[in-house]
Amino acid sequence: MKANIIYIESHAKSREAAQNCLQSCEKFGIIDAELVSGITPASLGDIEERYPIKPVPNSRAYAYETEQQPMYHTKKSCFINHILFWERVVATNESMIFLEHDAVCIREYDYPEFDEVLVLNLDAAFRHNKNLWKKHAYSYIYKDEQTTVRPLVSSLKYWKENKFKDGYLIPGTAAYAITPKGASRLLDSIWINGWDQSDFFINTKNVNIEYADPQYFEFSGPNMSTSKGFK
Repeated sequence: MKANIIYIESHAKSREAAQNCLQSCEKFGIIDAELVSGITPASLGDIEERYPIKPVPNSRAYAYETEQQPMYHTKKSCFINHILFWERVVATNESMIFLEHDAVCIREYDYPEFDEVLVLNLDAAFRHNKNLWKKHAYSYIYKDEQTTVRPLVSSLKYWKENKFKDGYLIPGTAAYAITPKGASRLLDSIWINGWDQSDFFINTKNVNIEYADPQYFEFSGPNMSTSKGFK
């Protein structure tokens, strides 16, 4: 299975983490992994014209845009990286893995079967974010025993008043696999419903989400928080 590792070319720690991610993938059987230089606010202008997408009404992205919040362009850049990835999945008609630079593979990837989206680091993602862990610790099943795929259910839900309300959310987008069917559904939803922050848009009202137990990925270090901007 192919994997795209998204990193920030102008960010030294991002480049270093991405190389570490690549090496871990190769070590554990994901031999067709490649580094992909991601879209950032600095490179958003030209590509934004190709994707005249509107935010979902009453969404986090809508608030970023209408209130002119400083993270708007950063969050939109992140989202377009997912659009480009989903388009690759559909174009090749192959399931692929999306990885952020600081993901690290921790065990052999044995190609579990799944329907649309498979979160590859659910437990690590909850634990990596102190606020999420404080609010949602142990609200999901995670046994870390025999490999299985579980439907996503936790106390982390979409709470904004729009059509995604009460959909289960993923705790970040650092490591997930997606099928062409799942990618097509998400791409269609953008033009029908609009876009939102990536880990809000990928919700169970939009696409079927499962997660791997035990997980395949953790994090290589502290959160670099590049989705909140960087120098």
